[in-house]
Amino acid sequence: MWTAAAELVRRLDRSPVLVVGCGHPSLVEDLAGRGLDVTPVEAEDIALVQLDRRFQLAVIDGIVLASVADGTRRLIVHNLAAHLLPAGLLVVCSPVPLVAGHDELCRASGLQPEGHHRLPVYRRIDRTTVHDLVAEARAEIRRVSVDELARALEGVTVLDTRTPSDRVAYGVIAGSVHVPRTALEWRCDPASGYSHPALVSFDQPLVVVCNDGYSSSLAAASLRRLGFTDVSDLIGGVAAWRLAGRELVSPTDDDTEPGLP
Repeated sequence: MWTAAAELVRRLDRSPVLVVGCGHPSLVEDLAGRGLDVTPVEAEDIALVQLDRRFQLAVIDGIVLASVADGTRRLIVHNLAAHLLPAGLLVVCSPVPLVAGHDELCRASGLQPEGHHRLPVYRRIDRTTVHDLVAEARAEIRRVSVDELARALEGVTVLDTRTPSDRVAYGVIAGSVHVPRTALEWRCDPASGYSHPALVSFDQPLVVVCNDGYSSSLAAASLRRLGFTDVSDLIGGVAAWRLAGRELVSPTDDDTEPGLP
């Protein structure tokens, strides 16, 4: 099966290539040996990993999709789509039958089946999607890891864009400032008349956080357009912070935003 995948990838002649959960290490060696730019990712990481690049082609071991719960499968397919360039291809190397509803799940993530290949192949739609907007935003900002933010906490202003319910349910990073995504621009731009008092200059270091590190990228890029010069966002969001065992505290009563337009 992996031989068939290698032959198909060579025929598609696309680079760079993302290879997920490879059951046969020689596939990566074979593709790299043919001049393809290959990035391998472990199966257990693909649901949540946020790489700093996108790919023309992705190959995933079908067992990875068949052996996980529906919710995790949805996350994996969505994340694969997020890492594909417009019109990029996903190859499923499947030694076992695909789970029922797999095509529908792929379509829901903007991946259209192509039925003329030996293995299941899906093409990412080529219109601009939310994945493209996030990629464009990330090209304009610097992203920080959990460890980097933890080391820099005393010198940055953390802007928490999550909803009040998420803040209560999961806790907040101590010292962070609540600026809901729906009111972000008004709470940050001094010209709005509603700016948050914690925003004191356009060159103060800001780190935007959300639940998982996606909408925070869009928010950070928006702040750069407003003129803030030192803006980054947290890779993986508060979920990654929590997974790393970092401290979260209960929010204060600052979730009311009176008078915002």
